Amino acid sequence: MTLEPTAADFAPEDAELVEVNARFVITREDLGLLERILTRNAEARGSIPVQSIVDTAPAARPQLRILVAARQIVRPDGTLVRFTRLEFDLLLFLARNPGRVHHRNTLLAAVWDFASEPRTRTVDVHVRRIRTKLGPDLDLITTVRGVGYRLDHAERVRIVTD
Repeated sequence: MTLEPTAADFAPEDAELVEVNARFVITREDLGLLERILTRNAEARGSIPVQSIVDTAPAARPQLRILVAARQIVRPDGTLVRFTRLEFDLLLFLARNPGRVHHRNTLLAAVWDFASEPRTRTVDVHVRRIRTKLGPDLDLITTVRGVGYRLDHAERVRIVTD
């Protein structure tokens, strides 16, 4: 039995693909194990949970502006949204790193400068406050259960640095 999976076996047709060639020297026993794992993974790719799929449909224009120098958040209608320092820093961090799931401990280290792994719900509380302040029409932060948070719809957010 020959194992020759292609990139199409593991990614949707519309994804940007990069071809990678590699050569491995392994035992026949390990080859059999690898074939079973890859076959299982190829079959399971159709059952990816919906929460892990990011909708990348472009928006007409950015709906939220983050003014870094002024440390202000501006809604699409031009109204300012009052954020605490940590809420602002958390939203800015997520906006600068969109589409990627950030573990709570990573967020604690990046925004709160915690060096250890404290057992705290601080990140959850701040994300909830951000969501409340932005409102349901600006649903940008996705919870990845058991892992952390991700900012989706990056095209709806514009970071203004000056």
